Amino acid sequence: MKKYVIRLHNNSKDAHLIFHATPDLAHFLYQWYLTENKNVSGLPIEGSQYESYATTTDIVKEKGYDGLYLYCKCIDINTKREFKTELIRLYSDVNKILDSDTVFDEVSYYDQSGHIIS
Repeated sequence: MKKYVIRLHNNSKDAHLIFHATPDLAHFLYQWYLTENKNVSGLPIEGSQYESYATTTDIVKEKGYDGLYLYCKCIDINTKREFKTELIRLYSDVNKILDSDTVFDEVSYYDQSGHIIS
C-alpha cells in the first residue's frame, strides 16, 4: 500500500490522507473497511470500492472514525484470490497518525498558495 499525508498550511493537526491499495496491480476489485479491532473484520465504507481512499482529519472527526482501523480488501478478478492491505489507525489529529506505527511514503505540506511542497 502507498500512503500519503498532505499537511495544511499553518495548521499543526489537520491534513489530507490518501491511501492506494494496489498501485502497481491491475484486474482487482476493492472494498475499504473500518474496524475497531485489528483481529475483527470491519464494516464496509459505503461508496468506497476503488483502489484509492482519500479522507481528511476533519472527516475522521466528523464521522467518528477517530481510533478506528482502515484497510482494503482486494480481490483478483482472474484468480479470485483475496488479500487485505495493512491496517492504518485513523485519528483526527495527524500528529497521532504520524507518531503511530504507520510509515508513510510521503509527508508533504500545502504552502500559503495551496501548492504542495515536500
